This record gives sequence, structure tokens and C-alpha cells, in this order.
Amino acid sequence: MYNPISLTGKKYIITGASSGIGKATSILLSRLGATLILLDLNENGLLKTAEKCENKTIIFAVDLLDTKGLKAKIVSAVSEIGKINGFVHLAGRPYLSPLKSLNENVLLEVLKLNSIAGLELAKVCSQKSVFSGESGAFIFISSVYGCVGSAANVGYAMSKSALHGVTKSLAIELAPKGIRVNCIAPGFVKTNMFDSISGSFNSEYDELINKLHPLGLGEAEDVANAIAFLVSDMGKWITGSILNVDGGFTAQ
Repeated sequence: MYNPISLTGKKYIITGASSGIGKATSILLSRLGATLILLDLNENGLLKTAEKCENKTIIFAVDLLDTKGLKAKIVSAVSEIGKINGFVHLAGRPYLSPLKSLNENVLLEVLKLNSIAGLELAKVCSQKSVFSGESGAFIFISSVYGCVGSAANVGYAMSKSALHGVTKSLAIELAPKGIRVNCIAPGFVKTNMFDSISGSFNSEYDELINKLHPLGLGEAEDVANAIAFLVSDMGKWITGSILNVDGGFTAQ
């Protein structure tokens, strides 16, 4: 039977795959038939994710800020499984700080991980020696805070809104190569990262966050479903788009 969301024979890199949305995405794409290269600093987390994947899965504990090391890992994986179709850049970190307290060093680290590492992935994965030459799909993960404002969130917002410009520019540049480039901007999703942020505030903050989402807080699988749609043939005429998957957050 024809299944337009099947990923059989496709190969993807997923960063931030040890937990949260990255883990959910890895499991789902694997179930849809994809072969995966999973990247994260947390090797134990990667092993647990790989255990739940149904197809061939390669894991690398890698620091995405080490661009030379990142390229070497990708080239090594390609030599084992063949050229890839694309990637999903999910690795990232929050940075809550009011303007007066911004730390330049921290700010640069956040920008490098959330934005520049994704750009480096695109650079490597669009090369002839790495890209399969067909069904290309690059996915960046932004945030609703790349679309709307939030006090004491300027550093994080900068790193995520940068991905919107990257997405649109690369969509034009890479279209001749058969590579589609899209971005997903999730709302608040129930993950360990959300728990760590929420734990810094009181119950009133949690209530406020819930009210910002007409459909309630999301699950990691909700974002993974959107990713699967965009990398599959169902999304073959979509490029340069920012897809809000936010329970209605930005509709208000």
C-alpha cells in the first residue's frame, strides 16, 4: 500500500537525540523506516534512544560546537550507511536573563549551539560527498519566542529567530540541489528542559504558561509528528516555511 509518510530507505541526522523532542523524533522516524545518525553530548541518553529505534541507528557523543569534530563524525557515518537525505537540528539550550544581566560569553555559546551549529550542519550535509542527491529535507527547530516577544528572553529569542532567516535564505540557495529547508517553532512542550525552566518559578508561572496555550501544553510527540510530515513526501512542495506547532500560542 502507498504510504506518503513512509521514510523507508531515507537517512537522517538528528541532533539533541538523547531526550525530549529529539528522542521522540528519533523513535518516530525510525518506526517510519528511516536509518538514523543520532548526535548529542549525552552518550547514555543516546544509547537509550537507540534501544527504542527500530531500524539501523548510529550514535555519536559529540560537541556540536566543535565544527571540525562534527564534520568528521558525519563523514564517518556516511562511509558506513551511505549518503543522507537530511537532518533535524533539535539540540539547543535556553537562556533566561534580563538585558542588564546578559553575559556575552554565555550569549555566544547559546548562539553557537542553537543557530550556528545548525548552519554548519547544513554546510556539511549539502555537500555532494554527504547528500544523497534526492529527497533532501533540512529541519531547524526554533521556538515561539522566535516569533513573539518575551521579557528576559532576548538571548534565547535572538538565537531562535536567527533560524527563521537562515531557513528562508537556505531554502532559495539549496532548492536547485533538491533540498527543502523548513523550520518548526514549538510552543511549550512537556520535556526535561521545560521542567528545569518551570522549576525556577512558582505555580503562578506554570498557570500563566498553560493559559498561553489554548490547546494546553504539548507533548514531544506533537512536534515529532510535524517533523515527520515535513521530511516525508507529504511535504515535498514545502520549503522556506516556519511552522508554528504551539497549541495556539501565537494565534492570540
